[in-house]
Amino acid sequence: MFVVMLGMTTQAQVSGTELKVRIEKALTEKGLKKLITNLEKELDGEHSFLPHHVESQIRKEITSAGVAVSQHGGWYRCIAAYLLLPRLEELLAVKSMSEGKNVAPIVQKLRNEALRESLSTFGLEVPARYARTSSGTGRTRIRIPREQKQQIVENFLDALPSFEALHDVLDTLPKNTNLMVKQIRTLVKRYLTIANRL
Repeated sequence: MFVVMLGMTTQAQVSGTELKVRIEKALTEKGLKKLITNLEKELDGEHSFLPHHVESQIRKEITSAGVAVSQHGGWYRCIAAYLLLPRLEELLAVKSMSEGKNVAPIVQKLRNEALRESLSTFGLEVPARYARTSSGTGRTRIRIPREQKQQIVENFLDALPSFEALHDVLDTLPKNTNLMVKQIRTLVKRYLTIANRL
């Protein structure tokens, strides 16, 4: 069973045929394609925020509902759609009125709310990157003094020669190495990407 908020006040149990219809609706709506693709990328990787047991549970629900996974782009697209169901109607409404308007903050807020509700049914907290709300919700950002920011950047860049040397070593290794090496490779890549922006 999957608990879905309809509107902001009522709850409905969605399963079986209705779950199939809603997942397929999310997957076939052009307006949600980019949102689902971005979420799919975050789910399909070693840094996925979904624990394995929760992913398995969602897969079972999608299978039980009769969703043709292979016809809809694979498991992670279907799981992404599943996680957005609590705010599906609102997302579709916002996307339909988006022409010429910047609705990105509203879409982000609805996506975060959908993930929060979906994950809470499994007793999970939403990851920090999805806990952010739009600037219109009254949350304030703490400003760091410029000197402190500069010090952080300098300290961060002090490690650049080590990361570049590590990158060179990793380039000599085969791609299909063990998990630890893959994680180090990902970390090095991320570090160098950030360093190039500074």
